[in-house]
Amino acid sequence: MGFFVEQFLEYLQYQRKYSNHTCIAYQNDLEAFHKFIVDRFGISSFLEVTNDMVRSWVSELIGQNLKPVSVRRKVSTLRTYSKFLQKENRIDKNPVGNLPSLKIATRLPITISVESMDSVLADLPAEASYQQHLDQLIIALLYGTGCRRSEIINLREQNIDLVERQIKVLGKRNKERIIPIPVELSEQISSFIHIKRRQGLNSGQLLVSKKNEILYAGYIYNVVKKYLTLQEVNGKRSPHILRHTYATRLLQNGAELLSVKELLGHSSLASTQIYTHVNIEDLKKIYKKNHPKQ
Repeated sequence: MGFFVEQFLEYLQYQRKYSNHTCIAYQNDLEAFHKFIVDRFGISSFLEVTNDMVRSWVSELIGQNLKPVSVRRKVSTLRTYSKFLQKENRIDKNPVGNLPSLKIATRLPITISVESMDSVLADLPAEASYQQHLDQLIIALLYGTGCRRSEIINLREQNIDLVERQIKVLGKRNKERIIPIPVELSEQISSFIHIKRRQGLNSGQLLVSKKNEILYAGYIYNVVKKYLTLQEVNGKRSPHILRHTYATRLLQNGAELLSVKELLGHSSLASTQIYTHVNIEDLKKIYKKNHPKQ
């Protein structure tokens, strides 16, 4: 692909410890930029890229009606890439250095009501199938731990402590963290492991299919979408909504922001602070409903 992109991707994967998913996203962004400047300006080296060329690319993206958040992510990719080239002495001047950031309206995360979650996690009938138990545990783990989809897929039985009621997960950039789990979830995990054994499934992974195979990301997404659709949850029905709900419930019940940050595995407090806005919006609703002047 040229332009030292291969070396950059190796740097992300082996030094920065980025996931394959993230590396692929960076690669796609850079391929799109590479094609644009070659087609538009006919250049053959990143040394020839100027700030005006980058601005033209951004204008092109905006003209394609991409969401501002998508455009900003692509610019962020290019900015990180340019800094890498500077660090490696491949370029002298960063063509993205003085490019202004696009302003993005803050969207508050969607959360699911306690009543809806109680319905989703209601006791299964005695004749429930292995898959029904598996699917419900997926929902319970996402909601009860705030884990990412990849984190529960890779959760191993040996990293679950049912006595201390806690799990150890491997998050982004291979960072481990310990997450306490409620009694109900601990009991549900214990019951599920017994059901697995009766099915003859001896994988060290907690969550496996009826064929004893590790689950794929699309399966998790489809399970969440199915359950939340049955509860008529509005908006996007993705696993991340359960993570949002977990964090919001913690803060609503008095948890400190720094504690929530650690439980979610955020590298920056800024990522966690969006949940404080949710609480502020709740307070505004309470104020408007109950204040005598309203």
